Amino acid sequence: MSTRCQIKITYLRQDVLLYHHWDGYPKGVGADLTLRQKELNTWDGNIIVNNLVKDIKDEYEISYQVHTDIDYWYEIDCNRKTIRCWKVKGYNLSDHAEVIKGEESFLHDD
Repeated sequence: MSTRCQIKITYLRQDVLLYHHWDGYPKGVGADLTLRQKELNTWDGNIIVNNLVKDIKDEYEISYQVHTDIDYWYEIDCNRKTIRCWKVKGYNLSDHAEVIKGEESFLHDD
């Protein structure tokens, strides 16, 4: 069974929602998001979104709604320069517990 997640990327005054079908846990997608941001060395939302969507092997895809079967919800706030993650139950984002706060946490065992 896949560990699905969604990523909301906020920059300037807009949000982009992405979906990823597998490895959505912090050691998978969380680490990938953190490493990409560091490699790109920018908080420019356009660059981050394009980097994720154009990478065919990782299959990040633009989404137009919150999926009902996700396990993790990520928020990349380019304005505040933060990456956060929550463990969620499906699409009920109000019933969640923040599991990771701060980008370095994605790279270490907790």
